[in-house]
Amino acid sequence: MTTSSPTSSLPSYDAHQLYLRQLATFLRESRQILDAWDAYSDKHCDPETFEPLDEAAYGIRQRQRDTDTLNAFGRVYFHADVLVDTAEHQLARLPASSATREFAWRLGELRTSTKKLYELHRQWLDLRRNLPKDAVPGTAAYDEPLAESRADAWHYLDQWGTHGQALIDINTQAQDQQHRSPVAPVKAPPPPETAPTTPPARR
Repeated sequence: MTTSSPTSSLPSYDAHQLYLRQLATFLRESRQILDAWDAYSDKHCDPETFEPLDEAAYGIRQRQRDTDTLNAFGRVYFHADVLVDTAEHQLARLPASSATREFAWRLGELRTSTKKLYELHRQWLDLRRNLPKDAVPGTAAYDEPLAESRADAWHYLDQWGTHGQALIDINTQAQDQQHRSPVAPVKAPPPPETAPTTPPARR
C-alpha cells in the first residue's frame, strides 16, 4: 500500500463515490459497536473504580469489540490510503479557512492511523507464517497473538471512526466549490483577415 499518490493515481469519480459510501457504512457500524461497548462497560464496571466486575468476561467482550470493529473496517482497509490521498488533493483546492485547517489536522490523524494499521497487518502476517504448524484458529497459540494484534489495531480503527467523517465533508465541500466556480465563457476565435485580392494580370 502506498501512503502518497500522485494525481494520476487518484480514483475515478465513480470509484471514489463507492469508497465514500463504504466509509459511511463503517462510520455508522463503528458508532454502533462503540455505543454497545460503552453500555456494556458502564454496566459491568465498578462505578467508582471503573474496574471490571469480571475480568475474564470483560476481556472476552473487549476482544469481540476489537474483532467487530476490524471486520467493519474491512470494506475500507484496502483503499484507506487512497481516500486520504484524494481528500488531501481536494483540500488543497479549497479556500483556506479555520475549517480547512481543522480538516488538515484530521487528515494527518487518519494518515498516521492508516500507516499503523498497514504496519500491524504486515506484522501479523509475518507472525502467522512463523507460528507452529499446530497453531490453528481455535487454539490458544493462534487466537492469543491474533487477539493481541487486533487489540493493538483498535486505537487506530477508533481514530478512523472519530475522524473519518472529514473525508466525506471535504468531498462535499469540494463538489460545492466546483459547482460554484463560474465557467469562463468560450470566446469565438476572431474572423480571419481577408487576404488582399490581386487583379488578374493583363495578357
